Amino acid sequence: MAAHPRSGPHPVTRSRLAYADNLKVVLVAGVIVAHATMAWTGLDTWVLTEPSVGEPLKTVLVLAELVGALFGMALFFLIAGAFTPASVVRKGLARFLADRTVRLGVPTVFFALVLSPLVEYVDSDNVGWDRGFGAFVLRTWWPPVPGPTWFLAVLLLFSTVYSVTRTWWPARAGRTRLRGRHLVAAGLALALGSYAVRLAVPLGEEVWHLALGQAPAWVVGFVLGVVGGERGWFDRIDPAMTRGLFRVAWAAVAGCVVVVVGAGAVGADIERFGGGGSWPSLVVAGLEAALVVAMSTWLLDVFRRRVDHQGPLARGLGRAAFAAYLVHQVVLVGLVLATRYVPWPPEAEYLVATVLGVVATFGVAALVVRLPGVSRIV
Repeated sequence: MAAHPRSGPHPVTRSRLAYADNLKVVLVAGVIVAHATMAWTGLDTWVLTEPSVGEPLKTVLVLAELVGALFGMALFFLIAGAFTPASVVRKGLARFLADRTVRLGVPTVFFALVLSPLVEYVDSDNVGWDRGFGAFVLRTWWPPVPGPTWFLAVLLLFSTVYSVTRTWWPARAGRTRLRGRHLVAAGLALALGSYAVRLAVPLGEEVWHLALGQAPAWVVGFVLGVVGGERGWFDRIDPAMTRGLFRVAWAAVAGCVVVVVGAGAVGADIERFGGGGSWPSLVVAGLEAALVVAMSTWLLDVFRRRVDHQGPLARGLGRAAFAAYLVHQVVLVGLVLATRYVPWPPEAEYLVATVLGVVATFGVAALVVRLPGVSRIV
């Protein structure tokens, strides 16, 4: 990264990647907060389930969890996709695939074989296992449990398909401007795709440890990223479009609030919102599409324009973000288990575990990236 000295006690650096690194730090911290939130809201969708926090905090947290879950991972895919075309051109197909296999495949295998058994052993669903830890490890090895590294495995698949496709079918030369019609087309494709997929796999249901009901969001996020990367869409977005993205994104957030509060008020069947061809599932698919396309693009542009700088701390956090994503479950599980030994109300336990979870995870990750050999992968 090219350094630009500025006045003041701490020099600040600017680079083409600074905003992306900063956004990834925020997203990884969001993943940690989301998993802690799952533990203390009774959603039973994470490794551990703790006594739930009280109202109205619980409803606020559930709403935040829902909004984040609808677009968060798609934004990860969009960021990865945006920088993939340049990497393919720079490295060539063979080197690109070799590098991606090492960087994404090795951590996935390591997590499945080494870290996953530790996490799964304390899973609420495995309480009562009496055949010993060694036998449990063998059970988790097949079929393997990827935990958060499912994202790396799917990204490796997407990257492979893209790079091979572009080898045989090169992108058109030239840079263009991002237009509203591009985003509308992406949103419509996502809404219809999600609605169709959820006829078979409802939102939140896992197949092969993957929430396949959200797979269309991953695909659209990655495709939007690689096409935007090829055409320079994200280098400069028209201010008028940014304002429009802001309005659509936060209108979708408001829509999620209305759906959740309204469904609770009338006692609606929540499962109908997850799929099965119902009209509520179409509403959710539409809100998801608006969040994935509008919120993701808006956040990317906001960080590009306003958070494209790094001091020493931000650089360190950015360097550790990938490792933090890999180790966060182990760190957070340890902290959640530790809260069981203190007589605190659930709200205090949640707050302490969440804050310490973010700080401790990035602290451990900062040490991991300094390890010889490991630092070349993560």
